[in-house]
Amino acid sequence: MRSFLLILALCHLALSCTLCPFRIPPRPRPLDQYKLPKVGGKQFDLEKMPKFCNASKQLPVGAECRAQFEHIFCSADRLTDTFSGCQSIVNKSLSEQEQCSKCAYQKADNSWVMRWFDSLGKPAAGITEGNYYWLGDYELCTVLRDEKSFDGQYCRIEMEVPDAGVESGCPQTDPLSIILGVCFPAACSVQDLAKVSGLYLPYNLKVECESQGRWSAITILLLVLFAVWLVPQAVSTIQPHLNDSVLHCFSISENAKRTFSTRRDSPHLHVVHGLEFLLFFTIVCGMVYNFMLPYIENVAFSFEGVSSLSMHIVNNYSYQIDGLLALSAFYTTYMLFGTVPTVRSALESVAQRLARFWPAYIFCVIFMYTVFPGVSSGPMWIHTDTVNRCEGGWWKNLLFINNWFNVTDTCVDLGYVISLEAQYFLILILFIYLSSKFVMITQIVVYLIFGSSIVFSFVRAYRQDLPPAPMLTLEPEPLEKIYAVYDQLMLSLFARSSSYCLGFIFGIGCATASEDLRKMGLRYRWHAILAVACIASGIFPFVGAFPYSAWNWSSNFRFMNALYAAFHRPMWSFSLLSFVYLCHHGAFKWINALLEWRAFTPLSKVTWVALVVAEPIILYFFSSLNKPAYATHWSTLYTAISAALLSYMIAIFLDIFVTRPIRYLIYPEQMHRYAQAHTQEQQRAAAV
Repeated sequence: MRSFLLILALCHLALSCTLCPFRIPPRPRPLDQYKLPKVGGKQFDLEKMPKFCNASKQLPVGAECRAQFEHIFCSADRLTDTFSGCQSIVNKSLSEQEQCSKCAYQKADNSWVMRWFDSLGKPAAGITEGNYYWLGDYELCTVLRDEKSFDGQYCRIEMEVPDAGVESGCPQTDPLSIILGVCFPAACSVQDLAKVSGLYLPYNLKVECESQGRWSAITILLLVLFAVWLVPQAVSTIQPHLNDSVLHCFSISENAKRTFSTRRDSPHLHVVHGLEFLLFFTIVCGMVYNFMLPYIENVAFSFEGVSSLSMHIVNNYSYQIDGLLALSAFYTTYMLFGTVPTVRSALESVAQRLARFWPAYIFCVIFMYTVFPGVSSGPMWIHTDTVNRCEGGWWKNLLFINNWFNVTDTCVDLGYVISLEAQYFLILILFIYLSSKFVMITQIVVYLIFGSSIVFSFVRAYRQDLPPAPMLTLEPEPLEKIYAVYDQLMLSLFARSSSYCLGFIFGIGCATASEDLRKMGLRYRWHAILAVACIASGIFPFVGAFPYSAWNWSSNFRFMNALYAAFHRPMWSFSLLSFVYLCHHGAFKWINALLEWRAFTPLSKVTWVALVVAEPIILYFFSSLNKPAYATHWSTLYTAISAALLSYMIAIFLDIFVTRPIRYLIYPEQMHRYAQAHTQEQQRAAAV
């Protein structure tokens, strides 16, 4: 059972939610630690307050917005008037029966306002556990709009309730962020609603409303274009006799065969494919664990393990992506070493890699910008932040340069990782080309870059007193420091280059390994030493930052924090690469056999696309709900497995229907090369 729980905890390791540290809800604390409201202060004195209807006529908003507020509150006044016999419309000329009938009609005509008040958000149970969502009833707001009783829009008000400072020794001064659901008038802008809310709520406020039109004209146009794109694919599949023409590139059946093919370009190092799959799954688990924080009602679940060594592996996760970058550099170097003798061949390698990835990536970015905000609806489904980020950052993602800007200046959450991978790949191809002419000099330069990158990271982290890595801590770090660790270290092309350098170094080592050495395994003394170093360097990233997280090692241990910030990423990459190197040289044969399973080969082709796809899938799982989820380890694991499976399925779909048709239109010879290789494999199998 303990082993199973350890595996379950390991499943939460990973990158890679880049923006999750900026979405973390405040730590749950007792309510008496906050400055709880006198609602509205001077503006909301019930003893001196005029009738609702008169008060609404004085609101500092536009005419249409004010008219809809008057509709609400004047209806409320008329409804309350019916409880006292409709004194405001008493007419002595009417009989008692007529007066009663008129009052009944007034009550019926204005009774909708009771449902409007009922739809407002109210305090929920479990506030001290972190249930900060007081969402109200989204469906009631929708029903009122459909019945045309009230033209409303569902909005959320985020209120920052400040810390009261009742405990002078408690440094947790981050505000309590309460999300209040309100059915506001549809004619009001966000600015109008912020003004009205500010009159009666004495806090810093942020108002977000659901989109009025779920599908814009651009979204519909893009969906139509995609439907048109599918037409030649349907024709080429239904009419295979036409496949001698350019339509052959669109054949769904042929492209699916190539996507699901387990044919391998090299007889060695298939262990990399298995490791990529494991890293992908742990990254998705970590994304689920971190994406869910703003969408769960028991936020305390995420903070309770900060002081536990056994749970620290769940908390500190960001270096996992460096392992994936290192494996990418390693396998590319191993496959291309000695095959890029000219500048033209180097450019062809870059162009082919771009054709393999860019079409699907463009699809994902455009989907997040135009389609995703309208995919669903509900009280949790307000993705204003995603739309705002995509408006200014989509082109930076597509050009692979968004890591040159602020960490939040991205359309997709993993955008900066994709940009780093693309930029590193360009530099890697240059070094592979140079290594075909100047092997020793190229390796020396790479070693210098590797060492300089670590020194650069250490100096920058030490001088600016940066956190060693983004993680939850016993005491909250200022948000400015979290931004700084991303902008100064994690998005820096030079600071993160050490892992890619190691991939290049190990790739050349495996490409030039002698057959005699490959048969020795751990019997060779230096291989045994490397195995010990592999284990030691793999343990350090797991536990090295625990004192910072659990014991508040911040200003007093500046040197140690900077040391961890500089070394833990290359050490994790070294651990993975040395394991691959040892497997290639005859060690760990049974683990190697498991990780070389052929099923991992087609999955490894779409790993990067699947990581990008995972973001909208996980967001959909949590934000499409009508209320916050209650998180447990089991529910997190189930969600992670579902997200991983769906991510791979959608990535494979994109590969078949988007990437491969475009790729084969540009490089038709690649389709014929696959067919020739498949025929040769069949002939060899028949001969045997």
